[in-house]
Amino acid sequence: MAPADLIKAEVYLLCWDEPDALEWGADGNDGLNRFFGAAAAADDAVLVWLD
Repeated sequence: MAPADLIKAEVYLLCWDEPDALEWGADGNDGLNRFFGAAAAADDAVLVWLD
């Protein structure tokens, strides 16, 4: 599947160029933001498994 196919299927948001494009999900990810921020500050790696 090509990127154009995913856009046509509306899998991707089409507003990535807008300044607040990611604000819609920020509230629900506060814990993740803290976790990844702490890992980055400690120079630790994070393994993510998506299933």
